[in-house]
Amino acid sequence: MESGESWSDRKFVLVASNQTPPSVTTRFGFSVSKRIGNAVIRNQMKRRLRTAVTNCDYSGGWDAVLIARKGSVGCTYKEIERSVSRLLMKSGIATDRLESKTR
Repeated sequence: MESGESWSDRKFVLVASNQTPPSVTTRFGFSVSKRIGNAVIRNQMKRRLRTAVTNCDYSGGWDAVLIARKGSVGCTYKEIERSVSRLLMKSGIATDRLESKTR
């Protein structure tokens, strides 16, 4: 994979690149704009995203940013987890499904 590739669906955009120099850990960032809602809603979305990505095994050495789209407003945690899981699997960052680890 080349650096700076992106994957998206109706709820989120995942932008990822290889770390230089390569590391064992994968780092995540989260971006939720004011278009999503007020500060309470934005912080809730970031907490849900943070929880969703911690429940998975990753191939090391990635820098990734998850960007919330308007389609993510009003989603349940399970829908967010499913969408993030699909994006991580499609990108090759995740080595297994998210849902199977937590529930």
